[in-house]
Amino acid sequence: MRETRLWSLHLLVIPIIVVLLGLHFAVMHYAPVFYGMSVEEARSFEVMVERGRSIAQFILYILLLAAGLYHGLYGLRGIIRELPLAPALAKSVDVGIVLFGLFIFGLGTYVTWWTFSYKIGG
Repeated sequence: MRETRLWSLHLLVIPIIVVLLGLHFAVMHYAPVFYGMSVEEARSFEVMVERGRSIAQFILYILLLAAGLYHGLYGLRGIIRELPLAPALAKSVDVGIVLFGLFIFGLGTYVTWWTFSYKIGG
C-alpha cells in the first residue's frame, strides 16, 4: 500500500511540474517582453532579482523544486531498487536518497530565500 501511494504521488507530480514549469517559462521569458522589456534586459541580474523578490515567484520555485526532486529521486530509487539488493542495502538506498533529497531541497530553498531577500547595492 505504501509503494502504491509513493508511485501515485510520483505520477501526480508530473502535471504539477508541467504547470509550474510552464508558469516559470511564461514569467521568466515571455512576460517581461509583454511589459516592453527587451529580452536582454529581461535576463539582466537586477531584473531577475526583482522577479525573485515576489512571494509568488518564491512559492513557485519552492514547489517546482520539491516536485522535481521528488519525481527525479523516486525514479532513481526505482531504478536502483530493480537491482538484486540485500534488504539492508535496499533500506540504505532509501535512506540515502531521502537524505540527499533533503540536502538538495534545503540548499535550493536557501538559494531561493537568498534571492528573495537580496538587496541590490548593499
